[in-house]
Amino acid sequence: MTETTTMTEPQASDQANAEPKPVEKPQPGLPGWSKDTVTKYVFIQNEPFFLPKVLDKYLREFAGTTAGINVQSVAQGKRTVFQTAMDLLKMYGPWYFQWKLRNFVWRKLKGKLVNDALGSTKHCYSVGAVAKKYGVPLHDMPDVNADEFRQMLADNGVDFIVSISGTQLYRKKLREQTPLGIVNCHGALLPRYRGLMPSFWTLCNDEPVGGVSVHFVDAKLDNGPIVVQKTYKIHKHDTLEDVMARSKDLAAEAIIECVKNVEAAALRGEPVETIPNPEAEQSHYSMPTKDDVKRFKDAGHKFF
Repeated sequence: MTETTTMTEPQASDQANAEPKPVEKPQPGLPGWSKDTVTKYVFIQNEPFFLPKVLDKYLREFAGTTAGINVQSVAQGKRTVFQTAMDLLKMYGPWYFQWKLRNFVWRKLKGKLVNDALGSTKHCYSVGAVAKKYGVPLHDMPDVNADEFRQMLADNGVDFIVSISGTQLYRKKLREQTPLGIVNCHGALLPRYRGLMPSFWTLCNDEPVGGVSVHFVDAKLDNGPIVVQKTYKIHKHDTLEDVMARSKDLAAEAIIECVKNVEAAALRGEPVETIPNPEAEQSHYSMPTKDDVKRFKDAGHKFF
């Protein structure tokens, strides 16, 4: 029901776990890369508003080389879905929250009826329906760092992972076993606006321009080198829903461009070109408070 950012773990060593059986893992950009294609995998949040369209655009390009999709909960961090909903109620207030909740429930019901019960994928109301439309398997695993899930990725020869509004930590072992790395699409112009709710903060701070950044995932939040960055203009009449919709539309374009860049570089045996994401220039934001929402409204901004 809300905008998120992919989470990575703090700089702490992971607990020792059994390693998946060895696979060939040539380093990106080195002569050891000998495959003629790049096998991809997608992590995506189970959000019914914008992400089915984003996934549809991605799979239209890469369904044939995507080994599977892991659909992740809308819950933030260690919070449950109910706790996340209560946090949003406190932040948004009852009017926007009830509008958002009604639309969330309605889209979920349409997905259950149209996509699940009737089996139609003409109009997809969930990311699962989009995966079915393109014949890409879904893998239900609450923890993508689990040994059995990492083994499944290794067995499928996954070279590259694309995270689209993922809500899980991507730990060291998962990152290291993925030859071409993991990229995440963040709804802001990094290194600014790291963290949660980037569209809210961009609008709240009266920025004239917003954007999206597709960056490599490392041990810190929204910290890795940027592969693709795109911008969009923000108008005075834009609501939060307008900005989120524009951000997600642009995200689909940026993800596709990123995947093509990474794939082409790997097949040439070269490192993909990246843009610095300097930690020294970062700004970091968390969930807005009531005072933040008041400032947002006092500046004349609207949620919808």
